[in-house]
Amino acid sequence: MLVAGCGTYLLWNASGNDTKPSKNRDGGAAAGSLAWKKTARTEPSKNSDYAPGVWFTATTVVKPEPDMVTSYDLRSGTKQWSLVLSGTLCAASRDSDEGRVFLAVEIDGMCDTVVAVDIERGVQLWSDRVAASAPDGPAADDFRRAKRRVPATVSVSGGIGLIAWASGGKAFRLSDGKVAAALPGEAPCGETGTIGGTQFLIQRSCEGQPPVVRAFDPKSPERPRWSWQGVKGESVEGMLSAHPVVLLLRDTTAHSAHLVTLEDENGKERSRIELRRDHAGLECSSSMSRCPEYLINGDIAYIAGKGATTAYDLGTGRERWTYKADANRTALPVAVNGGHVAVYIPATPERVGELTSVAAATGKLAATVRHSPDLRTAEWHLAHGQSATAHLQRGRLLLVNEGGLESRDSEVVVAVTATR
Repeated sequence: MLVAGCGTYLLWNASGNDTKPSKNRDGGAAAGSLAWKKTARTEPSKNSDYAPGVWFTATTVVKPEPDMVTSYDLRSGTKQWSLVLSGTLCAASRDSDEGRVFLAVEIDGMCDTVVAVDIERGVQLWSDRVAASAPDGPAADDFRRAKRRVPATVSVSGGIGLIAWASGGKAFRLSDGKVAAALPGEAPCGETGTIGGTQFLIQRSCEGQPPVVRAFDPKSPERPRWSWQGVKGESVEGMLSAHPVVLLLRDTTAHSAHLVTLEDENGKERSRIELRRDHAGLECSSSMSRCPEYLINGDIAYIAGKGATTAYDLGTGRERWTYKADANRTALPVAVNGGHVAVYIPATPERVGELTSVAAATGKLAATVRHSPDLRTAEWHLAHGQSATAHLQRGRLLLVNEGGLESRDSEVVVAVTATR
């Protein structure tokens, strides 16, 4: 599974709490200063302002916009390629699979055209229309903007792209677009979602019924490997990881939220962690599959809270440590590398943003880089809109807009120098 923030290089001097940006080793900008940023390439329009997704190669960050996908060099921000989509983006896979991603685009009000893109070369591999066999039938309403109950979602795993909608799903081979499997049709539900990685997970929640999560092997996606069912009154707010399987549940009857870890092989419940009221990530602010308030790394869950980041052992469900940061700001876990956890604290109109390194074993502070004041407006705009995800790649903290774009001035990617 590709976890947000993997492959990061934290070249920090763990000698305490720095309060001033320092010179970067490679002779570039000082740590904590703007390396580069990109705004929307085209003017967003009504019904065409949604920009989910971000992916990484060894040297680039690849970002979709409503009508195109663009690759930028991680260090300099130089555009590498740009690919115009055949329709308006309506869903994007969280992960990439051997340099390929899976998208759904809307054409003539129907979010039923799937597209595979090679993000190394910047080329569209193929496209297909899911509802082509019955474009005017009742089943096509699941894809129509005006009638669909829930948006379609897409994911990738093991050479397969999967699209799931309110009443069904279909799997395609990423290499050539051949249909690998059609998932059995079901009664339309009010909520659905899918994530990939080492396996596919599909979640369905129907009003008045317990939530259900099914796991599918990409080698044989026509039937589920296992099925897990919650209890009545619970809802799945997020699927945080496919390996280990970690779900974010909300209990509407008890007014509580939990992280639930399931066994990868059979879906049996392994541990349950009740979330405290001060955890900022009681819901996924971005989407069901991309929750910036949570970071799953191995058997540890790092959870954002108001003024803190808390680490939990997914095997036992016990808290390991809590790192206390600024009491009035959310502390977002971004990446784990070299025995340290990177924690991003967004800027406010009065306070600059910070990137902090804490020991993964103990939660003790190792170093802090404070961001330049001229980044405050861009950081605050992204954080306030609850549309930003943070990633660490090749010495850059990348703040990526995965929500709506308001205008040509909307920040799409803000790259902050993170190393020194």
